[in-house]
Amino acid sequence: MEPHYPHQSVLLQEVCAILAPQPGESVLDVTLGLGGHAKALAEAVGENGSLLALDADAANLAIARERLSEVKALVTLHQRNFRDLPQLKLPPVHVLLADLGLSSPHIDDPARGFTFRADAPLDMRYDQTRGESAGALLARSSAEELRTIFRSYGELPTAHRLATLLAGGNVSSTGALRSKVEEEYGAWVAKQVLPQLFQALRIAVNGELEALDILLKAGPALLAQGGRMGVISYHSLEDRMVKHVFRALTTPERDELTGRVSVPAAFELLTSKAIVPSEEEIKANPRARSAKFRAIRRIAPPTL
Repeated sequence: MEPHYPHQSVLLQEVCAILAPQPGESVLDVTLGLGGHAKALAEAVGENGSLLALDADAANLAIARERLSEVKALVTLHQRNFRDLPQLKLPPVHVLLADLGLSSPHIDDPARGFTFRADAPLDMRYDQTRGESAGALLARSSAEELRTIFRSYGELPTAHRLATLLAGGNVSSTGALRSKVEEEYGAWVAKQVLPQLFQALRIAVNGELEALDILLKAGPALLAQGGRMGVISYHSLEDRMVKHVFRALTTPERDELTGRVSVPAAFELLTSKAIVPSEEEIKANPRARSAKFRAIRRIAPPTL
């Protein structure tokens, strides 16, 4: 019997239906998390198929390895961030999935520093063996640097005010950060500001948008002919990037004079618009409420 895991994989049925893994195919999950999506995809490709999965978090890998222990497909797991895809020199795959959301342990374990609802070190790193923490980022950054981070990654209208408040300060815990924001804005307004602030710091600490940019360039190039790629995003910054790139990849070039297609698109959209969770799924798993899933399929042979 599979051990109990509190994590619920977002849009699991929709992901499996749209990416449609077939027996004997190869799957690349670049955001393994606790292995929920990976397990379903690996079971679909069966004993003649394969699953290669990446995750930057060692704790996630340990849990997922146990969850995948009875899967018949060939399973290979690596502690890597998907920003490393160009360096991994992987063969073409039939299914590629990226679920950009936080894993449950990141949210549920206060010690990781991802939530302002408990006091803990202000860390926020997915891979705690490398890089700087959110506290270190605040301590070394100028007000101008923080203003850019808060405005670009948190879409905060009060980015300048927050940056002035926090720049160069010794804020080493989530509780201390929350207190400073509440003192500045008052408790009611702080409730609106803190989620966006924590989002901005998390994105900056982990270089999430830079990594997504790499994924959106490297991922489609890894697809075999007929291969499918899907991305689940959770905020507007990510979704805009995915939507823009997928639209560009699936739009043919046209002759300026005649309007006829001069170069057919190498990919087609599998989702005419973003797929979102049902009301039933959101009720069962409130963390799914902001999820958006988009997917493409390669229809032209990959270039060598």
